[in-house]
Amino acid sequence: MNPNIIIVKITSIQTLEQCAAIYPPAYNTEPWNDNWTYATALALLTCYYNTPDFMGWIALQDGKVVGCAIGNTEPYYSGNIFILKEVFVAVDAQGLGVGSDLMAAMKETLKTINIKMIILSTRTPIIDFYSKSGFKVMDDVRTMVYAY
Repeated sequence: MNPNIIIVKITSIQTLEQCAAIYPPAYNTEPWNDNWTYATALALLTCYYNTPDFMGWIALQDGKVVGCAIGNTEPYYSGNIFILKEVFVAVDAQGLGVGSDLMAAMKETLKTINIKMIILSTRTPIIDFYSKSGFKVMDDVRTMVYAY
């Protein structure tokens, strides 16, 4: 745990504005090279926030948002699961353990509410990060896309 980082739950939609500010720089550079704007990031995060059973956490450094993890719980035959939608860290805070701190706090919170499993989809460049956090690739699951 980085002693300069405080992890707190997201309790209001206003927090998403700060998260949306760090989202485009995090994804518009290597290895993603996406083309996010503040407006599209805010729209996406607001959509997630409005999902039933939303849960999210932010990482604060000196009172400033430097990272975010968000998703929602869903019922499953073996008990409730958590669908992790996004984990992202401000460019200037990457490599400082912020993402790992977010993952640890998220997992601890989810454990206390009896979540049975966390599921996420990701692209190849970040698989090592999730593996270090204890996630495993599901051999029999594939993400598929239909694009126009």
